[in-house]
Amino acid sequence: MSAQHLSKGFFPLVFLFVIIGCTKVKNTDIGVDLLPAIDNVTTFDTTLSVAVETAFIPDSLMPRVTRDLYGAVGDFVLGHLSNEPVFGATTASAYYELKPTEYPFNFENKPDSLYLDSVVLGLKWRNTFGDTNGIQGIDVYKVSEFIRPDTSYPLSASVSYGELLGTSKFAPSILNDSINLGTYKSKDQLRITITPSFGKALLAFDSALTTSPLKSDSLFRDYFKGFALIPQKLNSSNALMTFDMDDTATYVRMYYQYIKNGDRDTTYKTFTFKNLKPGGAINQITRNYTNTELSRFITKKESDSLVYIHSTPGTYAKISIPSLDVFKKIKGNVIVHLAELSMQEVLTTARRTDLFVTPTYLYVEGIDSASKSYVPFTADGFPAGTFDPTVFGGKKKSGIDPQNKEITTYSMNMTRYVQGIITRNDKNYPLRLQAPYVVTYPALVTAFYLNPMCRGGVVLGGGSHPTQRMKLRLVYSKL
Repeated sequence: MSAQHLSKGFFPLVFLFVIIGCTKVKNTDIGVDLLPAIDNVTTFDTTLSVAVETAFIPDSLMPRVTRDLYGAVGDFVLGHLSNEPVFGATTASAYYELKPTEYPFNFENKPDSLYLDSVVLGLKWRNTFGDTNGIQGIDVYKVSEFIRPDTSYPLSASVSYGELLGTSKFAPSILNDSINLGTYKSKDQLRITITPSFGKALLAFDSALTTSPLKSDSLFRDYFKGFALIPQKLNSSNALMTFDMDDTATYVRMYYQYIKNGDRDTTYKTFTFKNLKPGGAINQITRNYTNTELSRFITKKESDSLVYIHSTPGTYAKISIPSLDVFKKIKGNVIVHLAELSMQEVLTTARRTDLFVTPTYLYVEGIDSASKSYVPFTADGFPAGTFDPTVFGGKKKSGIDPQNKEITTYSMNMTRYVQGIITRNDKNYPLRLQAPYVVTYPALVTAFYLNPMCRGGVVLGGGSHPTQRMKLRLVYSKL
């Protein structure tokens, strides 16, 4: 072998040996009560370098969010976030069916004795991410193609729509206000007035007729295929709102009068999303990273000083730890008391901490390129067969950066995973770090939720950051 080849192989080894040299004792939040005393004689504390690269989550890996195993739909995101300087703009639309609670569906009296007052579309509000005072505009259209109620749609899906049925402009801050509506009170609800023609057409149908849309679910779906809620892309809109589709306050309600004992009486009828004949639904979410801090940095593939993690649907980081293989070669078989992957938020100039929160959870898993699948750290994160974040970590915590500013920190326990690499020659997988909405492992028949959809992003120090680098901390003992 030539001297040139020797030097090329020798330099990385020497460099990594310096990196994994022993360091002074540091604190940890994972398993601290189980760690032995670090005496630098038999038990040591060291850190290994990591290499990180940010990437966009492709459509093929986006979750299908419409229905879970139990048929529930849960929360949908709606609105337009126009200006998040780090992560850009987001537009979230909703397409869904609202249907009668039973068939045949009847209104009081005969159609020619009914008098419409108003029609209101309601959605049960849960929370808002972003600027609650910026004006949002929501347009309601009539869907013109079927939405399958038995199908989970990807976040990129949509359906065609046509006739405008209503529109509303409002500040999200009003959504938790109480509204007195005659005999009952509405709270935590978005209410949009629908054009009277929609209600009058329904009141005109006689359910006794065999061709009436109120006669059966199939006839009603042929007549009306659902609502499309499309946000206006206003510069004042800078928030995303979350609504509970399965709640009883998500409906379209028709207020009308009918003749009772010779006089007019007032009542209402409600079409709902969750009933005996479930409705189909799609939540379309589109990210736009044009001219953002992220777009300017993600093209620099050779650099991993900063890592951009944007919650689903967004970005992820690919992490590799070749220094772990070098550690094993140099140190041999050791007992690993702690292997903790840790990372810190870096406050960039575009960061708006007053409006945009960091994700509640980050999650890391192995990437098995051979089987084209993702590998969970079952021994570290699934001690009782289900995911336990209190054992695995990943939940955000508060920390202080070198400028004495408050930041978010994350850490994950990978102790048994690393022990397997050292002791059993398990594969040292590249890792995927993300802020997922849902994590699914079909082969294990396991799925769990971690973060609300579209809720937050964080910029982390990468493996080469000068003061806040991502790293793998090891506490180990010689055999």
